[in-house]
Amino acid sequence: TRLLGSGSEFERLREYSPDDEYRRINWKATARRGKPVTMEYQTERSQNLVALLDVGRMMRAPVGDVAKMDYAINAVLLLTYVAAQKGDRVGVLTFADEVQSWLTPRSGKAQFHRMLELLYRVQGQPVEPDYNRAFSYFAARHSRRALVLVFTDLTASISNEALLAQMTRLRRTHLPLLVTMRDPTVERMAHQPIVDSASLHQRTVAETLLRERDVTLEALHRRGVLTLDVPADKLSIAVIERYLAIKARMMI
Repeated sequence: TRLLGSGSEFERLREYSPDDEYRRINWKATARRGKPVTMEYQTERSQNLVALLDVGRMMRAPVGDVAKMDYAINAVLLLTYVAAQKGDRVGVLTFADEVQSWLTPRSGKAQFHRMLELLYRVQGQPVEPDYNRAFSYFAARHSRRALVLVFTDLTASISNEALLAQMTRLRRTHLPLLVTMRDPTVERMAHQPIVDSASLHQRTVAETLLRERDVTLEALHRRGVLTLDVPADKLSIAVIERYLAIKARMMI
């Protein structure tokens, strides 16, 4: 299956649409046909994708009946499958306070089975993630430019500061994408009416969590880091859609 986008190999001419880049207009064809015509290209193959998967304390927390970590694992597996169809290489690093596992990016159907076997064995840990250790481990083992998807949870402000620094540093070589899941329970608690001291406490805690989360996401945006913040049950499809959009725009 070929993916059409703005890659380097010419694919076809088609009618211009408002979302097309101005520089993609074929002026000769436009003059012949009497209406704007766009050049479309086939995107390049064999790009690198690496998932950095946090399996620490907060990723063990459930959204409904499913842990955030399990939602992330499903998204990584689907990403590996789709990327294999596109000829891309996918790898994964799992970590909590220490790195648990590392799978070098490879392409092909066999990589999906390696990924499945590795992620099946992953166990969540009741500890905070050490972003500095995980990112240093990754940097020492993979230097080629890649789309790096960091699946984690934004909670403690101290951890968020470490994550912010590492994502910004990662941007020098790679294309980092922070992937987080919104918890409808926390959002509901942040807007619940205050009827007693317990509801006041719940609302205050929820509002603080959401505020710190928004501060970190905004700081990443200002530094040019991509983010994907979606409901947990929409995660897998959202990850695939973002990957395909990034690939089509030749951002990797």
